[in-house]
Amino acid sequence: MAIKATAVETLQGQFSGYGSTSSTVARCLDRIALKEPLEAWSDETVEKVVEAFIDEKFPTVFALNKIDHPDADKNISKIAKMQDPQTIVLCSAISEVFLRRLAKQGYIKYIEGSEFLDTREDLIEMGDPDGGGLKEMDEKLTSRVENLKDMVLYRFGSTGVVQCLSRAAELLGLVPVFPVRNIHTFSSGAGSAAFRDCVLVKKNTTVGEVATKVMGDVPINYIEGVGGIRVSEDEIVEVGKHDVLSFKPGR
Repeated sequence: MAIKATAVETLQGQFSGYGSTSSTVARCLDRIALKEPLEAWSDETVEKVVEAFIDEKFPTVFALNKIDHPDADKNISKIAKMQDPQTIVLCSAISEVFLRRLAKQGYIKYIEGSEFLDTREDLIEMGDPDGGGLKEMDEKLTSRVENLKDMVLYRFGSTGVVQCLSRAAELLGLVPVFPVRNIHTFSSGAGSAAFRDCVLVKKNTTVGEVATKVMGDVPINYIEGVGGIRVSEDEIVEVGKHDVLSFKPGR
């Protein structure tokens, strides 16, 4: 233990300029299960320590953009061989922007960050004679949307943009929590947009701690979760559990 403490102290002196702490350095050494005395470290060991420190202090998500390009597969394969697959997210930012714009203009129904996209023609085929009230697209726009479906959504499952944020939160050990005013429509404030607000909290955070983070010192009468079910302040928030909350002020 004394040797390890010496290693931690020595490395902390070296890494302090990167904003490290002794606990960060200790986790770095634990990550690679290093038992070798500091004075016996080889160049290879030093390299492992540096790599472990970078992974611990600067966790990184590699967003491989432009997956809609024809030569994307070749480039993805090269990078995938060099990086941990868990840190890689395939994405097409321009496709996400394009789809959101079309949805806003009333040409398509699109669930942001998902593979679900419907055009007027799709909805008519599914039995909606009005096509969901969507606008008709000309041949050029229809072709572009169909190509995007084939090249991105059906092939990769989504544009990957939302997944980048989710993966980053996961890598940092954070849980996204969505405070809403209306637990049934998931809207906040005066607008109708769902899940407009999001806060990131550490794992094992309680519902009560989230309430304090979001509402400050405002007294809370009760808290509702999905379905209008009341949630105890002692419950732990997790991804998919107690991560959508509506705080009701009062005494």
